[in-house]
Amino acid sequence: MKKIIFFVIVTLLYSGACVAKDKGIFRLVTVNFPPYYGEEMLNGGWVSEIVKAALEAKDYEVEIRFIEWKKALEVTQTGSYDALLGAYFTRERADHYYFSAPIAQARTGFFKRKDKKIRFKKLEELKDYKIGVVEGYATSKKFDAADYLDKVKVKNLDEGLKKLYNEEIDLMADSRAVGKYRLKILEKEIPGIRKKIEFIRPVLAMNKLYVAVSKNATNANRKLMDFNRGFRKILRNRTYRKIKRKHRGYPRK
Repeated sequence: MKKIIFFVIVTLLYSGACVAKDKGIFRLVTVNFPPYYGEEMLNGGWVSEIVKAALEAKDYEVEIRFIEWKKALEVTQTGSYDALLGAYFTRERADHYYFSAPIAQARTGFFKRKDKKIRFKKLEELKDYKIGVVEGYATSKKFDAADYLDKVKVKNLDEGLKKLYNEEIDLMADSRAVGKYRLKILEKEIPGIRKKIEFIRPVLAMNKLYVAVSKNATNANRKLMDFNRGFRKILRNRTYRKIKRKHRGYPRK
């Protein structure tokens, strides 16, 4: 009898150790947002690799899928995916997600054609302009709440930059780094576009990028805590720095 009890205890302890070691797959979804992350970039971009390293430090397998942002919001809010990779914080999103420690930062504002004289200090001065915004994106608290502005929804940044180039809109809202990266890529398709479009001041916001864990994900709180602990670990052991250094110049696949 003692042997049977001993065998059961050992089996349970072994099973528990296996569960602790292998926590399953952590599924994230996001949009192409180079140079931070994107499917055409080396290892999905430096932010993707950092998120993956943080989760692997807590024994997760990691799956990252790139889709349109509107769809990414839908599939995470239903719990079909565990988290958004690289979301800005908003009060509305906080109803649906738990936000991690910040992992990066993006300067957000407007792009315009260089031959258009558009200057502003306050958003109210832009009432007469058509402003492109990617559907589902957050830009800044004040801009997002400015219902008096003429906002034109686009599926992605490339569509918005093309509309700007073709003078279908007057401004395009997005991250400075991402816009400049996409203009460089679009130059192959539309020669000259890079020289005709510029990022303007004032900057609307310095937005931090987070992993946003869906409140409908299985074990959502545990997944959030595990990510934060793994992230702290890769900060301490300098894995974060090593990954950023490896991605200098934003290498592609």
